[in-house]
Amino acid sequence: MLQTFPVQDLRRISARLHDEFNGLSHRCVERCVSDAWNCAEHLGIAVTPHLVERIAREHLEAMVNSVPPSQGARKAAKAAARAQGPTLFAGHRVVPRPR
Repeated sequence: MLQTFPVQDLRRISARLHDEFNGLSHRCVERCVSDAWNCAEHLGIAVTPHLVERIAREHLEAMVNSVPPSQGARKAAKAAARAQGPTLFAGHRVVPRPR
């Protein structure tokens, strides 16, 4: 049975999560909360505001953590890798020199 969700709950959850993830747009957070509610409902799970907030928070954390480093951080990492000397791959262990 399709369950409709109370809009005021979604707004409260979105507001709390937007305060926590202020680097993301308000629309992005709202969409994530709505998607979390719909996904749980689709899977047949008893949907509660607490569950939706937990799911949305995990998803938003993954989004924030998946952002690639800034251009400046990449340049600094490359410079540090060059300072270490020759490596097999950047960021991996140093290849031993021939004896």
